[in-house]
Amino acid sequence: MKPACAVCLALTLAQPAAGGAWQEKPGRGFASASATYRQTGGEGAQELSYYGAFGVTSKLTLGIDLNENSAGSGHALFFARLPLRAGPRYRLAAEAGIGGNHFRGLWQMMQKATLSYGRSFETGQATGWLALDAAYELRNSGFDAAWKLDATIGLNRSGKMAPMLQIETYKPGGGRFSYALTPAVRYPLDGSRELILGLEYRNTGRRSLGLELGVWQRF
Repeated sequence: MKPACAVCLALTLAQPAAGGAWQEKPGRGFASASATYRQTGGEGAQELSYYGAFGVTSKLTLGIDLNENSAGSGHALFFARLPLRAGPRYRLAAEAGIGGNHFRGLWQMMQKATLSYGRSFETGQATGWLALDAAYELRNSGFDAAWKLDATIGLNRSGKMAPMLQIETYKPGGGRFSYALTPAVRYPLDGSRELILGLEYRNTGRRSLGLELGVWQRF
């Protein structure tokens, strides 16, 4: 089974762009769509992802995480996020997800539990954020388990291009440790949308380079 790429999304200082330890405000939400093209040796591969989250109450965010790649695998996951603790500059939250994963058309049950930590910080001329997500996945009706630890760090520059770095790690039970590094930039399109452009280096036993293009929409 090939692991699906986890979608890592950035956070803003006061109200995050999406995901992580922060809740969506009641009646408000966030959606993201991205496409990644990877080149491994002489082979090319594509991956499509969609993420959506909506604030139901101040303490409950519901969402969906979809993924599909050209290798014939993907997943559809529904999740609920609850806050655990909050301070002036940090948030801690728990997330539970249930849905299905498939390989070449064969769907099986999938579950995921995530513990998320988010923290904001200030530099001399900008604000920034750090997000850490530790997740435990059960795929293929519980027969395949894996641990994930992802991190995102970035800066906020109102109305200007802003950098961020995404780090993804994946360790299946009895399998090979893999990781991906994606430096990226956020381009503001208008008050509610951003264009994301990233360059991915991935090592799953085979090394690959990829180009990621995404759009974020707040509503």
